Amino acid sequence: MTVLIDTNIWLYALNAEAPQHRKARAFIEKLRAGSGLCVAWPVLYEWLRVVTHPRVLPHPLEPSLAVEFVAQLVGDSRIDLLAETPRHFSVLSELLADTPPLRGNLYHDAHIAALMLENGVVRIATADRHFRLFRHLEVVDPTE
Repeated sequence: MTVLIDTNIWLYALNAEAPQHRKARAFIEKLRAGSGLCVAWPVLYEWLRVVTHPRVLPHPLEPSLAVEFVAQLVGDSRIDLLAETPRHFSVLSELLADTPPLRGNLYHDAHIAALMLENGVVRIATADRHFRLFRHLEVVDPTE
């Protein structure tokens, strides 16, 4: 089964100082050894925003290193890259009709959920509990 890796799991997997590092990294490595791993552009952009931000991380990555990491993910034939299709707004509309009213930053999560559903992916690896709002998704937290 294909699993989308959310931003926080990528962050934990790459930050050896994070308490969740070992579990997140092992989870991703297991998926990369087989098939069924995917990412989405909103996740990649959010990851870039976080890892290069000096107010978020005490030792942010140099932008060139962060972009190189994204290039490696995008170029890895074992990783599917989810993108919007012509059905995106229709899928998003159905998702929002079936979800409690959202506000603010939760629309970012709705965008990711809609991308997943329109591409046939229902499983997400994340430590973000907000994804549980979308009843059609299976949420897995590999750090627990």
